[in-house]
Amino acid sequence: MTTITGTAILIESLQYTITNTSNEDSNNMEIIMDSDICLSSTNNHLLISGLVNTGNSCFLNSVLQSLSSLPKLHSYLHQINQKTASLFISKPLLKTLRLLSRPSNTAFKPSELVSILSNCLINKEQQDAQELFQLISTTLDNENQFARRQQGLSSLLSSTSTSKLPESPFTGLLANRLSCMQCGYTEAIRHFSFNNVQLTLPDHAKTTLEDCLHQLTAMEFLNDVICRKCTLIETIRHTNTKLEQNPSDQILLNTKQELEKRLSMGLIEQEKEAACTTKGVSSKQAMFAKSPKILCLHTARSSLDLSTGEIYKNTCQVEFPEILDLSPYCTNGVLNTTDPHLPISSPLHTAVPIKYRLMSIVVHYGSHDYGHFIAYKRRLIAEKCHCTSCSDDQTVLKHHESNWFKISDEHVEACTLDDVLSANPYMLLYEMVEEEQVSDIETEEEEEEEEEHWIQQPIAPPSSPLLAPLQKASCSFYKPLSNPQRRSSKSLWTEAPTAVC
Repeated sequence: MTTITGTAILIESLQYTITNTSNEDSNNMEIIMDSDICLSSTNNHLLISGLVNTGNSCFLNSVLQSLSSLPKLHSYLHQINQKTASLFISKPLLKTLRLLSRPSNTAFKPSELVSILSNCLINKEQQDAQELFQLISTTLDNENQFARRQQGLSSLLSSTSTSKLPESPFTGLLANRLSCMQCGYTEAIRHFSFNNVQLTLPDHAKTTLEDCLHQLTAMEFLNDVICRKCTLIETIRHTNTKLEQNPSDQILLNTKQELEKRLSMGLIEQEKEAACTTKGVSSKQAMFAKSPKILCLHTARSSLDLSTGEIYKNTCQVEFPEILDLSPYCTNGVLNTTDPHLPISSPLHTAVPIKYRLMSIVVHYGSHDYGHFIAYKRRLIAEKCHCTSCSDDQTVLKHHESNWFKISDEHVEACTLDDVLSANPYMLLYEMVEEEQVSDIETEEEEEEEEEHWIQQPIAPPSSPLLAPLQKASCSFYKPLSNPQRRSSKSLWTEAPTAVC
């Protein structure tokens, strides 16, 4: 069990302690390298390794189990560890994820990784699962930047792509636009990087992941926003008023000419001291500009009861798909910078779908202040393994279509996809589907639709209302202005929420 005021993470040792679940002997320890861990096995009846709960560590165990289900993360860590030395998180993380992916009926304590992570924590207190993911992903980003600085110009001057460092699979780009509703002026569209996305949940019994993403990328309207163009126009008007009173003032005349020149040339964003500022209503919107290889979605479940001032857990059931199409929430390459009433980018019928496959989820049971984290994850199959026994040049992991595991610390059991989809997620980890796999998915979906259409199509004359297309009800989940969660989901994409433990 975990609580917000849990104890500090306990550091058992700087080694991996491999413990058999049937014989927990703390003296059984072996120091291993990632190349010592074989992921290949002909025994399909084995489960995968669990993680021992050392006291309030279920948040850690659930995140590590979820990360271990991501082939693109395994590949990234292997590549960057081969190209760069002295990466204090990437190396032990890869070893931990490989241990959690190998067929096994054992459990262990990831003590080396925990020891390193505890040095990164500011207050050394027990953390929330999303906060831990944020810590790991941000540290991986920092190590990637460090590795690029170490390579220097050598990677830029090299003609081979093999020498270049891969980008962190969690990193994506967000396009943000702010437009004035009065004059139509749009500031330069700014791009921000992110490694996970926080979704605000409605105060309803249930919602869908698509509705949450729609709300996240929907246009919103802000009051009292300073518009640079309106301010420039008002400053020119103010200067003209002064000139009418003192036509011979050469300084005012020069100022007016300079301001009018800036306005005519569209040099709105040049930093100049304004005589007055003008505020008004602006539209704001954010969309995905570059999709990450691994998409981490966090359902922010901390809510505030305005009548009592107490924070409680939002238990809204989130329905989510196995295959997620992110393209409706992404820019299509043509950005709208002229009409503040229109979205940044409108979906194109010819746009290539950006599809993701569900790989793992983290679920929280209990109240806001007390509960337990577990994980669901896919089984991974090793087509190649770079361990000393297999001697392949790299590890190639493929997801299993139907085999899933439900993991609560050291307890591991097989489950079905239906079990996963019926759970209420706290975090979801999706992995981008390659283009050739997208075509396979679309073919399967078309075949299912054709079969369903053949079965359900009623026999009726063309004029029958049974054949008339049904009108889809539009349901918009919006956040009231008094909801304190609004800012965290819309603006602070990487801000850690109140811990739910």
